[in-house]
Amino acid sequence: MESFPFPDDLIQLQQRWTRTYNLLALRPDRGGAELRRQLIRLSCLISAHPFWRRGGYSGVRRVELRRAAEAASGGERELVVHYVDGAFAVSDTDHDPHRRGLGPA
Repeated sequence: MESFPFPDDLIQLQQRWTRTYNLLALRPDRGGAELRRQLIRLSCLISAHPFWRRGGYSGVRRVELRRAAEAASGGERELVVHYVDGAFAVSDTDHDPHRRGLGPA
């Protein structure tokens, strides 16, 4: 599959999505409904971006976009939310072997 560099505006949209997701993960009780609306809006903007017309939208390319946004200036790692023993727990991806197919589910 041919790879294209992601445009800056698409990288910035993904970075905004990640920041919003992380805020929701860390503080679901503070403005959760508004943060979820923002995530939906950003998801729509990302998936409808003209960039995807060149090579098609796919799960693999979304992963590439997330990685590129994380590596770019101002990027941050997406947190992982687990439901453990009746409560939600948030962890960093570096410490989660189940994240992105790196370990057993």
